[in-house]
Amino acid sequence: MPPKFDPKSPENASLISLFQGLGLAEKSATELVRQPKSGVAFKSLIDEFQLTEKKYDEKTASALVKLSASAGKLGPAEKGYIVKKIESGDIRSADQVAAAVKYAEANPAGTPINEDGFNRACGVGIDITAAQLPDLIKSYVSSLPSPPENWASLGAVLGGIRSGASDLKWANAGEVKTSLETLFTELFGTKESAQAAAKAQAASAAKSKPPPKPKATAPASEASSSTTHIIPTNIFKEGFLSDFHKPGENPQVNPKLKEQHLDFTKGLVYTRFPPEPNGYLHIGHVKAIMIDFGYAKFHGGRTYLRFDDTNPEAEEGRFFQSILETVRWLGFEPWKITYSSDNFQQLYEWAVELTRRGRAYVCTCSAEKMKEDRGMGKGHPVPCEHRDRPVEESLKQFERMKNGEYPEQGAALRMKMDLTSGNPYMWDMVAYRVKLAPHHRTGDKWKIYPTYDFTHCLCDSIENISHSLCTVEFIPARESYEWLCDALEVYKARQYEFARLNLQGTFLSKRKIAKLVTKKLVKDWDDPRLYTIIALRRRGIPPGALLSFVSELGVTTSESVTEIKRFEASIRSYLEESAPRLMMVLNPVKLVIDNVPNDYRVPVQVPLHPKVPAMGTVTTSFTKEVYIDAEDFRTEDSPDYFRLAPGKSVGLFKAPFPVSYISHSTDSTGKVTEIRCKLEDDGKIKKAKAYIQWVNVPDAIKIEEVRYFKPLFKSDPPPADFEADVDPDSLEVHKNAVIEPAFYELSKQAISDAREESEERLKKAKADSAPVDTEHKPIEGSEAAKHSEDEPVATAEQLVGMENIRFQGMRLAYFTVDRESKVASLEAGSKVEGKSEGDRIILNRIVSLKEDAGKSA
Repeated sequence: MPPKFDPKSPENASLISLFQGLGLAEKSATELVRQPKSGVAFKSLIDEFQLTEKKYDEKTASALVKLSASAGKLGPAEKGYIVKKIESGDIRSADQVAAAVKYAEANPAGTPINEDGFNRACGVGIDITAAQLPDLIKSYVSSLPSPPENWASLGAVLGGIRSGASDLKWANAGEVKTSLETLFTELFGTKESAQAAAKAQAASAAKSKPPPKPKATAPASEASSSTTHIIPTNIFKEGFLSDFHKPGENPQVNPKLKEQHLDFTKGLVYTRFPPEPNGYLHIGHVKAIMIDFGYAKFHGGRTYLRFDDTNPEAEEGRFFQSILETVRWLGFEPWKITYSSDNFQQLYEWAVELTRRGRAYVCTCSAEKMKEDRGMGKGHPVPCEHRDRPVEESLKQFERMKNGEYPEQGAALRMKMDLTSGNPYMWDMVAYRVKLAPHHRTGDKWKIYPTYDFTHCLCDSIENISHSLCTVEFIPARESYEWLCDALEVYKARQYEFARLNLQGTFLSKRKIAKLVTKKLVKDWDDPRLYTIIALRRRGIPPGALLSFVSELGVTTSESVTEIKRFEASIRSYLEESAPRLMMVLNPVKLVIDNVPNDYRVPVQVPLHPKVPAMGTVTTSFTKEVYIDAEDFRTEDSPDYFRLAPGKSVGLFKAPFPVSYISHSTDSTGKVTEIRCKLEDDGKIKKAKAYIQWVNVPDAIKIEEVRYFKPLFKSDPPPADFEADVDPDSLEVHKNAVIEPAFYELSKQAISDAREESEERLKKAKADSAPVDTEHKPIEGSEAAKHSEDEPVATAEQLVGMENIRFQGMRLAYFTVDRESKVASLEAGSKVEGKSEGDRIILNRIVSLKEDAGKSA
């Protein structure tokens, strides 16, 4: 493994200081140095143009960073020209820098840059304010040759603005989207009501017409590579989540608590997402994250990301960072990141106070005796022999626990609750237990740690949570939650419970997944056959698709299990409208056209999406030799087969003419190795009965591996001995696939767009978040203090990865690029364009295509 990045090393610290001096924020400067290529490129620009002593605002400094990463092909004169434009304030945004580099690259060598042409190409002098946008957007939409018909047109209009000649492309992208959505709401009503009306109209039409063929659901309006996706809101407008109380309406034991709460919240909704940092989050957490963050966002409120780190033996630094990345990848930004351990001192003081009030006592029974007193899970609890221990004695014993004078399981502080209740959560639950292990953030300071049942409600109180949202297994815990807050006379949040998300044919247990990883039955926690969120991300499933899936299921209190096929249908529907298309051949066989010259090459325009013209087209070449899929040729014809066979012709997608069969060759095993055809370019063009995809041989891009993932287990549900039930054929690898060269152009654009969106999101998140908490830091000597680089910090790079590249391989499936790939042109700051020696492309199948009647023919 490479050495860990140390921002305090003399070399790194010097660079960070230099970059900060030029105007970059500390975090931006540190992240730049963390990426060696990017840091070196920026330092070279600084040295080349003697910028060391200059001071800029953050936006100007960021533009210079963008230039250093993309100006590799420019000479000193062109680069210097752009530097001056940035310094003068003419060039400010990342889009403008990209346009400036592109213009300079096209400028003939040795020829001065035409300033007027440069300014027009780069949007110099165009300053569109948010106040001007509504009128400009209306004017733009009214000028379109085909006006938008409904919400489904949003993506196409946005794409047209971004890629067109309108000055709007230089406006703030987020403000453009907001203004356009406002206009669409005026034209077509809210998105949700428009969809509901469309469904009602379809249902009415269905009564008088034959059943139509299945169609895709409402399209997603963002690109499949987007890091800033639409968050569905319908679940907050109707049903279970629409009936919650307003902030301040939850009853309190003391009216002053309500006043203090509203004084802090100002009437806003406050929620929290409180994961335990002992593993990677799974698909069930998608629903919890969407509800916790989405409910607050819908009501204009705030959400804490609170790490429930009360178990010192379970936490690892990698899990903290992974959880934050997952939350952000799903489209949400924490208002503030907190830790339960931040409150250890306050929780301890409250435990002492609870004991003083006679509502807690120290129990020194064995674990077995404690279980026996609590009825062994069958009811009829009896009082512990220490239950009536004098308060002063319990206080002394609790102090001894704190000082480490008891061994683990030697003593526990229990809450004196209600043994007559029928609820086991009221049978004197443990509040504190002895644990002699050091804590990730507090080191060796504490020898006692609070339980979840003690910590959870009190941290909600400390953070003034208005709506404590959790899954239905915590319904019995609500009584103890409220009891403890009232016993201490502190603010009490209102708990609501919803059904968890359960998926058929898999399991989400961290312990079981850890076994699969340890025994190498899967590659790692992000193996795409698993349903951890990092695995779903690696598989290529868009975060917006996961949120749409949750929204489709709705939110209730009734437990259910969702079929995998429904999950995959939802993902497929999302990708159908958002993923561009590329021609790709999984099992290639060479097709040679006999009646054209060897240098035959005809340019062909291929649309990236037949239903979304705004995605544009790519150009490929139709040549004498092309690859087609082996499945698109049969050596023996049949009446129900419409692709290539002896005596038949077939269309090649977007090629100018069809081809007809002449002959074929086979190897010693009978496998077809080459097909020879005639181009039907003489006389009247006959319309082909079927069209197949192809990739020209000279420009074909070799794909190292194409990975198809199938269910991990043979049985559904997996049995107790699940390790023996792993299907060895659950991973299918194809090694001969090829794809058209437009793959590189599409991939670079997807990564570039993702980086730009991520940077914008990060800026907004920083502006909207709570002030940085300088009071609560890891104790010196703790693991967290030793490895400060593992502290969860939001960065732009968290949202950018190979999985941002998503496309449909025509007639095959939806694919993404796996993280094990090596593509030089996609590296940050890369000067490489297109294919490079050493590239290694690995594709993951995201989901199969919806079957259609003609495909099997």
